This record gives sequence, structure tokens and C-alpha cells, in this order.
Amino acid sequence: MAKKPRSAQDRGFFAIGEARTAHKHFGKKIDREGIMRKFGSFCIMLMLIIFTPSLHAGNVDTQGIGAKATALGGAFSAYGDDPFAVYYNPATLTQIRSAMISLGAHVVKPEMKVSRYAVNGMNAGSSAIGPDWFGDRSHTLIVPHLGFSLPVSDSVTAGVGLYAPCGMDIRWPTTSDNPGVYNSYHSWYRREVISPAAAWQLHDQVSVGLGIALGRSFTGVENWTYFPALPGLHNRFVDTDMEDEGNWSINAGLLIKPLKALSLGLTYRGRAETKFRGTTQVKGVNEGDDLTGTGASVYNTCVSSTTKIDSPEQIQGGIRYQPVESLSLEVDLVWTRWSSIKGYTLSFDRKFLDAPALGLYNPGRTEQYYARNWEDTTQLRCGVEWKVNDILALRGSWFYDPSPIPDSTFDMQWPDGDKRTYALGIGLNWGTVNLDGVVQYTCTARKREIEGESRNLNESYLGGQGAPKVSLSGDGHLWGAGMTISYRY
Repeated sequence: MAKKPRSAQDRGFFAIGEARTAHKHFGKKIDREGIMRKFGSFCIMLMLIIFTPSLHAGNVDTQGIGAKATALGGAFSAYGDDPFAVYYNPATLTQIRSAMISLGAHVVKPEMKVSRYAVNGMNAGSSAIGPDWFGDRSHTLIVPHLGFSLPVSDSVTAGVGLYAPCGMDIRWPTTSDNPGVYNSYHSWYRREVISPAAAWQLHDQVSVGLGIALGRSFTGVENWTYFPALPGLHNRFVDTDMEDEGNWSINAGLLIKPLKALSLGLTYRGRAETKFRGTTQVKGVNEGDDLTGTGASVYNTCVSSTTKIDSPEQIQGGIRYQPVESLSLEVDLVWTRWSSIKGYTLSFDRKFLDAPALGLYNPGRTEQYYARNWEDTTQLRCGVEWKVNDILALRGSWFYDPSPIPDSTFDMQWPDGDKRTYALGIGLNWGTVNLDGVVQYTCTARKREIEGESRNLNESYLGGQGAPKVSLSGDGHLWGAGMTISYRY
């Protein structure tokens, strides 16, 4: 089984997704044989890295891959001029005029707060819970990125990238002050990919690109059990840890430059189908333990589990306009088909926590369904870049990211809210070496208010019988910083 991710960009409540000239203009002949040797070595290195446990994911929809693109708010589909074009728009690889390697990382510190968390409506034997106030305990999150690109002919450019296109990792306190532990105190989902791509310049003004993202995904959740009437089973830790055997999706792009000062980009990122396998187990309870002192023994405390949670498809389109050569404006829209995630079923190979002597009160089950009913979203991303001189570039951005999660399926495993993100960045160009940096701030557009309508939260307390209803108010913010260094051959 895979180790649990130690860090990932946390969605949280805030989350708390010009054409290249001909070869004769390059100024010198390309040493293709030497470059291909370097490219082959680099691909081998990427393949080794992607199967190590040290890589951690981005958020459910990435905050950014590469410091330059992140500083522009991810409005990069009509601009991409570094190896991470394999994600934003593989067609823009044709704008890279020499072999280039880029590597860096994005560091994020989230902070989430929940107020007035309360559970009412259970039977008299189970007292009401809350209201309680608590905050998250998510780790500082680190997301690396690595890429390589090179022109292989006058009209063809190849590239490969290693990055995390989506993911999340959320931790809450495991104390009695946090009644949300019965739904989740730690949840994660991440996808890691290696993505080779190629771009063709069909015309001075038109380029197309195609890539494939070969990935592995990991997911899991940890929570407490809620069975006040069963002392032997109440307040126990349940751990579900799963991974898939590999998945894939396509990245396709189009770049059109009708004018020297105007670029239009369009990207399609396909759906990645994932089938997870792993285990679900309860800690502190052994096979045959007596739950009540009356012979009500429990069995199947550790079972094999399976589920399916796909990464949805996206369409990103953008415009880059340069009113003057030193100034560029970028605007992108990103549509995500979150509606493909209606829900998912966690299936067990045996009846988990089977206690036959309890009869109607037997908590054991062969599956657990999690309703999602997520909704499609459209993000608005805006960026600006000012090249002060040949060495210094200044960048800034803003983007709005609406939440796909309705109140009816909101929970502590996938908390989310509408978000606004602001970023400032700097670029330093020393000829063969580029250094890009970014500082980023994300905040909720408004507090998330739940007043008993969440099916997933309510069902966490069915062990108290009656009709439990959960209410809460939540918000948060995120500080992030990133750096990418690039070397041109």
C-alpha cells in the first residue's frame, strides 16, 4: 500500500486546473543529437521520480504549475513559453526556441476556521453536540514541478513535464473539541503525472499540440466512529488508504496568432478514469472483541476496499494581447466538468464491522455511498506582465474560482467555498538562466453556511439514532510562494 501523502496543496474552504520563427532565425544550428541524448536522460530521471513517495500533489484544481504561470493566475493558454506548456497548452511549445529545462516548487500554508459546529436531532440517549469552534491543522504544503522541452525540427517541438494536476490534503484536530472527526479528520486525494507532448507549427500563425498525461492517483480518509450505545466501538479510528494502478488522459491544444500583438489559445484536458484499491480498518478493535460486555462480538475489522473517483475534463481558452512590446495582458476562462462526479461508492469484500448479535443495531455494511452531485464551474483568470528591461519582468494576477460543491453534499472530507486569488511575481533573465518567483494569497469570497442540509455530514451521526442535523460556518485563507529556475541550452 502507498504511504499517506505528507503534504499537498489544500483546497480547504478556499483551496483551501508569437509563433516560433524558422530554424534559420535561431542564430545557430541546433545540435539535435546532443540534445536528444540529454532529453533521453531527462525522461529516465522523470520516470524514476514519479514512482517515489516524495512527490506531493496540488489542490483539487491546481493553483499553478511553474512560478511564471502562477504569477499570471494560470492565464497561460495563449502565452506558454516554458516546458509547463505541456499542461497549459501543448501547442505553445512551438514558441520555445532552444532546449530548456525548468524545475521548482510551490509552497503553501493554509488556514481554515470552523465556527458554531453543532449536531442536533438525535435520540434522547445521544445528547446534542456543540456548538464548537476549531481550526485546521494542515501541514505546510510543498508541490514540486519539473519540465524539459526542445525544438527537434523547424516546425516541431517536444516537451515533457512532471507535475500534480490535482489533489488535496486536509487535516483537522483529533480532539473532543472537534466533533467533525466523525466525518473526517484527515482526507487526501492526489494525482501525479508524467506528461510527454509534441507541438507542430502548421503555419506562421497556427500551431497545434498533443500530449498524454500518464498518472498514478492516491486517496484516503481517516475518521472516528460514532456509536454512543456501543462503548466498544465508539470513538475508534477508521483508516481507509487506497491507490490506483495507473491512469491516463490527453492534453490537446491550439494556438492562433492572427496578429503579432494578439494570441489565442485553446486547451482540452481529458478525463482520467481511476479505479482505487486498498484497505479499510478500524484501530483499537480486534476480531471477536465484545462490544457491549454481553457477547456482542465484532468481526471483519480490516477489509479490502475499492472505489472510483475520476479526475474531470477541462476546457481552457485564453487571449494574450500586447498593446506595446513590453506589456502583455492575459485573460483565460477554465471550464471544468465537475458534474461527472455524482458520487462514489466505497465497496468492501466482506461486511465491515460485522456484529451479528446486535441484530437491527448491527453497524456492519458491505459498502458506503458518498453523494457528491458536484456542479460544473467556470473560472475567470486575469494576468498582466511588464518587461521593465531585458533582465527584469514584473507580473500580477487575479482569478475567481467558484466552488463545485453544493450545500447538500458539503462535508469535512472535501470542504470548499468560492475563492479569490491574488498573486505578484518577478522574472529575472540572465540569458541562459531564468529565475521566476511568485507570492500568492487566496481568500474565501464569503463564509460557507451549512444549516442541516448536508446529507454526508448528517449521516456521520446516524449511530446516535434519530435524525441528526449538522450546522456550521466556515471560511479561511491561504498564503503561497513559488520559485522556478530554468536553463536554456
